[in-house]
Amino acid sequence: MSDIVPVHRWRTKVPEEHRATLDTRVLWLWHQRFGTVQMVYKESPDLLDKTAATLILQAIINRDLDSIQQLFQRLEGGAMFDKEFIDSDDEALRV
Repeated sequence: MSDIVPVHRWRTKVPEEHRATLDTRVLWLWHQRFGTVQMVYKESPDLLDKTAATLILQAIINRDLDSIQQLFQRLEGGAMFDKEFIDSDDEALRV
């Protein structure tokens, strides 16, 4: 039997390709393990990384439904009027 113990190292910052906006950071963190979110909150030098991690940690730890609703709105996109949706759909068809 081996005495080697695997060591798991959590990421400490959001990868560059997911740093376009706060919402892209939240989306990336949402799909990570809880330990990764905690490490990003604790060790990332980037303020927006910490902000995104804070949103997720507060929603989960406090079981705050308002915060969870805010997270889902960020992940799914905000509300949109029907007219805006129809116009955006028409533009996609023209391309």
